[in-house]
Amino acid sequence: MRTETLSLKRGSYEGWSSWHITSGPRELVIVPQVGGRLMMRWKGRDLSFVHPGLAGKVVDLTQVDDRAAKRRELGFPLWGGDKTWLAPQERWLDGVPFLDLDSGGYELDSYQPESGGLVARMTSRICEDTGVRITRSLHVLPDDPEWVVSHQIWNTSGETVQWAPWGVHMVRGAGVVYLPRNAASPYPDGVKTFANEGRSSEVRHTVLEEVGSVVAVDCRNSSAAFKFGVDPGEGWMLGVIDAGELGLVGYRKQVLAYPERPYSHGCIAEVYNSDQFPYFEMEIHGPLITLEPGETFALEERQVLFDMPGWPRSEKEVRSYVDDTPTN
Repeated sequence: MRTETLSLKRGSYEGWSSWHITSGPRELVIVPQVGGRLMMRWKGRDLSFVHPGLAGKVVDLTQVDDRAAKRRELGFPLWGGDKTWLAPQERWLDGVPFLDLDSGGYELDSYQPESGGLVARMTSRICEDTGVRITRSLHVLPDDPEWVVSHQIWNTSGETVQWAPWGVHMVRGAGVVYLPRNAASPYPDGVKTFANEGRSSEVRHTVLEEVGSVVAVDCRNSSAAFKFGVDPGEGWMLGVIDAGELGLVGYRKQVLAYPERPYSHGCIAEVYNSDQFPYFEMEIHGPLITLEPGETFALEERQVLFDMPGWPRSEKEVRSYVDDTPTN
């Protein structure tokens, strides 16, 4: 996949103002109005889920006086796409993502670095509940099928805070996600079951399959909500998306692993499957970081999309898509 130039063109996505970066079969759509989202299209097909009841809606938090009431009103809004959350989830207020960081608008600026390509940077408001500001940066090169998403958290408060960046993508449709198992893991067979998520304990034996040192999480046929994760031995996950008439599309996410540091959920990569809507989540974590006032930490995540000839049948085949970047 090659192109001479990259441009950031304004448009509309699901009723939101958006900016589009197109290169070959890949289209990356930036949606600053709602939590600084990133959406993906492959050969014209949307690969990012958006709740149809929320498409195009905008929350003006500058007009909100009672934030607790607003959280109750919104519930857990499925804005969709790729976003940055703060972990651990157990510290969220009312069990929902922080309003300023997940539902509020982000400021967008873009520039072309000397190394080439294009950088689009979205910055949130200061979160009134945590004192944290998030900057999500997208770096795309014209001759590289991979792109980089930087999840940067800033402590703008006057107190010490402790959080971890958490990159989550709500993937449209059905698929299988492959995760590396840590041989030194304390979890059974190297996979953590999130027992408080849906029917995870009940369906574990039907949706998980060991493929050597890899586990396959099947999100194709289950009508149950579930969530599983792996601890930080390696920092990658490979999703294989059933894109209907387009066939199978691979979606790889990679980060640097910090096995010597604590992770807020005890996991570096997690998979969630919805029982109410046609999506599954590919979630990847950074370590839990203590930030003094003014300090910052960024987790760089490499992502890529590519066509796949079939479902992987062995660990060697799975890892071939992780170790090498396919071309289209």
